[in-house]
Amino acid sequence: MRSFFQAIVVVVLCALAPFTVAAETTNPYQMLQTIAEDLIERIGEEREAINSNPSHLKTIMAEELLPHSDYEFAARMVLGRNWQRLEEAQQEQFVSVFRDYLVTTYARVFTQYDETKHQLEFGRDGEFENERRIVVRAQLVEKGGRPPVRLDFHLQRRTPDSPWLAYDLVAEGVSMLNAQQSEMQASLRQRGFQGTIELLQERANADINLDEDVDLEDFTD
Repeated sequence: MRSFFQAIVVVVLCALAPFTVAAETTNPYQMLQTIAEDLIERIGEEREAINSNPSHLKTIMAEELLPHSDYEFAARMVLGRNWQRLEEAQQEQFVSVFRDYLVTTYARVFTQYDETKHQLEFGRDGEFENERRIVVRAQLVEKGGRPPVRLDFHLQRRTPDSPWLAYDLVAEGVSMLNAQQSEMQASLRQRGFQGTIELLQERANADINLDEDVDLEDFTD
C-alpha cells in the first residue's frame, strides 16, 4: 500500500477547494491554485507553532478550509436516504459534528505534510462558464521519484453567480465522499444516530499528534 501521505493527504488538499476570502472564486481553476499557495504558505509560516502545539493545525483548517466549503451538502450526501429520516434538530446536530470531524481529519492528515517535499500541479483550465458542476484535475508530486497521485476535485455552484464549492475529491479513482458515506451508514446501522454522533464527536475532539502513524484505513473503514 502506498504511503499514507500519497494516499490520503489529498483529502486535505480539498482544503484547496474551500477558498479563503482573498481567493478568486469565479474561475475555479485559478481559485484552487490560489488556495494551494495560500495554505502551503501559512503552514510554512506557522510551522513553529504547529511543532509546539500540533492541535494548532485544527485552527488553520477551520479558518482556511471551512468558511466557504460545502460541508453541509457533504453531510447530507454521506447520510444518503438516512438524512430524510432525521428530525430537523438531528440534521443540524449531524452537520455541526460532521464539520468538526472534518477539521480534525484534515489536521491529522497535515501532520504528514512537508511543504519542502510536496507539490501540487494542476492541469489545463477547462470550460466552466455555463456549467453547474465541474471536475478540476491535478496531481500531487512528492520529490524523490515516487509516482504522482492523480486528484479530481469535484466542485459545484448553485447559481451562475454563486461561488464554486468543493463537495468531493477523487484520489486515484477513490471517492472520499463515497468512502465516508459507507462508513457513516454502517455506523448508523450498528450504533444508531446518537452512537454515530458520539463517535464523530470523539474523533473531532481528539488531540493532534505529529508522531501519529496515520493510516488510510482510519478514514475509509
